Order: sequence, then structure tokens, then C-alpha cells
Amino acid sequence: MDRVAGADESYLLAERLFGMAAPIQYAWIFPAEPDPAALARFGDQLAAGLLSRKVVPAVVPFARHRWVRSPHPPVLRIEPEPVPDGEIGAWADRTLRTADLDPAAGRGWQLVGTHTVSGKFVLSLLISHMVTDGQGLYKAFAAAHAGTSMSGLPTEDQVRGWPRVRADLKDSRTALAEAASSARVIGTELWRQRRAAEPGAKPAAAKAAPRSGTGESGSTLAIVDVDRHAWTAAATAAGGTGATLFTALLGGLVRRSGYPIASDGLLKVCIAVSNREDGDDRANASGGVWIRVPGEIGPDAGLAEIRALSKQAFIEYRTRDDTLTENLQPVVRLLPKAVIRKLMRAVPGPDTTVSNLGAAPDSALEIGGQRAESFAIRAIMQGQSAAERRRQGPAIAAWAVEYDDKITLTFFGIDPDHFGDAEQLRKAIATELDSWGLAGTHW
Repeated sequence: MDRVAGADESYLLAERLFGMAAPIQYAWIFPAEPDPAALARFGDQLAAGLLSRKVVPAVVPFARHRWVRSPHPPVLRIEPEPVPDGEIGAWADRTLRTADLDPAAGRGWQLVGTHTVSGKFVLSLLISHMVTDGQGLYKAFAAAHAGTSMSGLPTEDQVRGWPRVRADLKDSRTALAEAASSARVIGTELWRQRRAAEPGAKPAAAKAAPRSGTGESGSTLAIVDVDRHAWTAAATAAGGTGATLFTALLGGLVRRSGYPIASDGLLKVCIAVSNREDGDDRANASGGVWIRVPGEIGPDAGLAEIRALSKQAFIEYRTRDDTLTENLQPVVRLLPKAVIRKLMRAVPGPDTTVSNLGAAPDSALEIGGQRAESFAIRAIMQGQSAAERRRQGPAIAAWAVEYDDKITLTFFGIDPDHFGDAEQLRKAIATELDSWGLAGTHW
């Protein structure tokens, strides 16, 4: 699929309408520097594949923009000055926060490395979420290691002139047909939801006013390594899985923070889902399911309820094709920009978002003869003011990846009033882990 569609287009709209960008970071800590030649080949292979994209605007109304190969993919950059080993996390945070990517112009990713004082090597891959998602990166790593990276996207020169107009005319007709179909589905779904709504449902609680002195707090970041075997044992003892423990951990953080949730007491959690299939070359192929968790969250409550809610949500997600959210984008993209801007700002977010990347493949852990001793995955949203982060949600987002004897958890504190202090976030994570009988090591 060489059209900027679905989630790709949503990220593009967010960037152009609000100046918001969503960089992803994959970060590795190696015990020593990988073989320089092999590390350079790894970067060259990534550049030769589907990560190197650029947007060519459509020339026909209603047609979607087009992905082409980027004419200037990045090269690996090694910073000259080593960093203290105790500041690896700070270096990774700084590298992510200062990410300067322009995926629409073909500068969608960067590969940066640095040595530590003790001789370790830290590598950071920064990539725009517009360009790919987590499973797409795993696919790119596998191709890079096999030396088979290639792009099926056309070059910009190949989509010029009349062929470009003809292709855009065809896509315009397709987009209009999809919008008409989605509009019918939306109407059906809204009617179903109206019929199913309970009389006298309580409205959502208003967000709390900013605490004194915290109104302009920034977003926060944290990376924590946890023993994988202890994590699995804690989940099993509570009647759940590692994935449901991860959901409970975030739910516990939100409740512990005092973040205001709906007056019905249900905590709204969005769980990321990958829709990528074999041979799927879309930039983004992910979605999400929502669960609403009542009552207390923690070891005393166990994980059975979260597990049941998650299972049911996944079943419904896979079997229903008339969901409202899955059909909004084909319709919304045809609206005037001013209307899109209002709609995007009006969409309520969950209280927290969790993305479980599962077990990392060897091709994501080994580069140039070295295997990472720690490996982290996360993303942030750039360009949001404190007021915007306070208004829309989620309050906090997190990612988890498993490998060897570790699980690495990454956190992005978004709400400035409840997750705007980095030290407080670290303490809250440690307290929540301790409540499950777990300990973490911060980067």
C-alpha cells in the first residue's frame, strides 16, 4: 500500500493541523561497541528498506497522498564524547526529546550512537510513527540482518506527470466509495449505541483544576528493567498473564496518582493491537481495544477481571467490522480542515494506554556481534501544550518488551498535574512494582 492512509494520515493531519509529532525510540545498551562495519551495514540496510519514505501530495481532490522512496535516507552518527554510565537514561531521554524528524519531507528516522565511560555502547533509533509502528520495525530489523532490505515504493520521478494524475483519479474514487460505506456503518453504530445506552447514565467527571505550582509541568519519561521470571511468577500468582499484569500496573499508577476518572468509577484503558499480517507493507498496521475496569486495581483484586475484560475486548475487535472508530477516518479526512481540527480536539482519550510488544526477536537484539543487555521501546507526542495534555488524555502511556531474563517497561507521563514530575513518577513506579512484590532498575 503506497498511499498515506489510516493511521499514517492521522499522524500527518496531527502534524499539519496542530504541529504535533510522534517520534518512536528503540534504544539498546550493548556491553561493548558492535563491529563498526557491521553496525554501518545495519544502518545501510535500514535505509534501503521501507523505513525510508517521503510524502508526495495528491493532485486530485479527495485522493490520498502517496508514499515514495526517500531520496536522502540518514546515515549512522556516533557522538564523539562518551557519557557516564549513570546517565544512559538521561542521554536516551534527551535524544528522544530533541528528535528532529520530518517524515513528510523524507527525513523520517535517525540512528545515533554513543559510548559510555566504562566502554559500553548505547544506540538510539528515532523514527516517526507516521513512517512505521512497532511490528513494522521488527520486520525491518529482520530484513536488515538477513541483508534483504528493499523498498517496493516508487521513486518520486516514477509518479510524475499523467500517470500520477491517473492514479490519483482512481484513488479519489476509491476514497469516496470507502467514505460512503463508512458513513453507513457509522450511522448504524451510532443508532446501536443509542439503543444500548442506559437511561440516566452519569456524565464523565470534569478534570481537576491544576495543582498549585504544577500547571506548566512538562511530560516525563522513565525506563525500568524488571526480572522476567519474577514478573511472570507475580502475574501467574494473581491469576493473570504478563500482559494483564502490565495493564494492572498502569491502572494502579493512574488510581494512585489521584487522576480524575469518570464518575461511574470505570478506568478507561486502551490496549494496543497489531493488525500486521505476512507481506503487509503498510507504514502503520495497528489499532486498539478499550476496556473499562471497575473498582480497585492491585494484588488484592487480582488479575482475573482484567484478563476477562481484555479477552472479551479482543474477541469483539476481531469479529466486529462495524465499529465506530474503525470507520471514522475515511469520512473525517474529507471534511474541511477547520472541522477536522475541532473533531480531533473533541475526541476523548483513555485514562491510560498500554502497548505490549511481547518477546523481542533476536534480530532486534543482536547487532554486529553484540547482544543488547538492555533494550527499550517507547514513543512520545511532541508539540502539545500543558493545557492540551491536561484536557484530552491519556494521563500516562507505557510500553513493555520481553527478552532474555528481562522485561523493560517504558513510561511517558503526559498529564502535567498528576504525572508531570519525573522524580515522583519514578517513586510511583517503584511503589506500584513493590506492591506486586517486584523491583525495577531504572536506566
